[in-house]
Amino acid sequence: MPLNFYECFGHPLDSPGLGVAFRAKGCPFVGGTCTKTFSNGIINGACTLVNPTNGVPVPCCPKRLYGDGFRVLEDVVSAAWGHGIPLVPQGYEVPSSGSFVIPFGQKQGQEIRIAYKELKGASKFSIDWILAKVDENRNLEGFVAVEVQTIDTTGNYKRPFHDLAALYEPALAKTMVIPKSKGSSLNFENVNKRILPQLITKGHVLRREPLCTKGLFFICPSAVHDRIMTRVGKLDDYPIQSGSVTFLSYSVDKDSGAVPKSLILDHTTTTTTDQLSLAFSSPKYLPPQGVYEDAIRKALLKRFEIK
Repeated sequence: MPLNFYECFGHPLDSPGLGVAFRAKGCPFVGGTCTKTFSNGIINGACTLVNPTNGVPVPCCPKRLYGDGFRVLEDVVSAAWGHGIPLVPQGYEVPSSGSFVIPFGQKQGQEIRIAYKELKGASKFSIDWILAKVDENRNLEGFVAVEVQTIDTTGNYKRPFHDLAALYEPALAKTMVIPKSKGSSLNFENVNKRILPQLITKGHVLRREPLCTKGLFFICPSAVHDRIMTRVGKLDDYPIQSGSVTFLSYSVDKDSGAVPKSLILDHTTTTTTDQLSLAFSSPKYLPPQGVYEDAIRKALLKRFEIK
């Protein structure tokens, strides 16, 4: 069954303000124009998608996780350095006393990138967020790195978008070729294949930084977290430390009356780069022994069956 929209341009489908938001094409989470587009360039506003078979909404745009005023970054600050350390985004006044945290990332100051290798012309290495803790004299005390990932999709969700366009922007709907009914789904395996190796590599880089004593944080939807844990198996718990990887996973609060809806922090899991690397290379949940042999034998019987 194909995916459907749960939130479009920050609005649930039953929101009275969806029509205005649909035509405005703005992003309510970081400002500016929405950057989620189809291959034909049409802005689709897909914040959160839902599989009708289980009804679980899953954020599909990383910017969706910056709702509630970048609350997820405040959660990282609290986990790393305790409550009471303020996060000071660009444009906010710096406290006159005490330590505070400056974020570098999504429209927040310059993007901090380093060369992956000490070679001329080497490719650059970047992390979604660097949260720098400074003292009242603005001297760097320490920092944490934060990666943010939602979920990719297979197939497409153009048909449900066309249905919304027909309601809220008929002129746009008329320019679209009505897509044939086509299945679509959330691509969890791509997260396992692409994101886990990146976390492991970046974790090893960061553990060599003397001021990165709180490790790497990974922010993702709870559905993604659950699939990762299914892939690697149960990870031993560790305290936050140099070389640690801390998962913070969130879901959309379906009972929230706010627009956009609030997020719920569901899980906080801390392991180490070494443990994650070992679990990724030695998965615990494997198919039964001989499963390939059985499948091949069945394929051979079908291939050689008498017609």
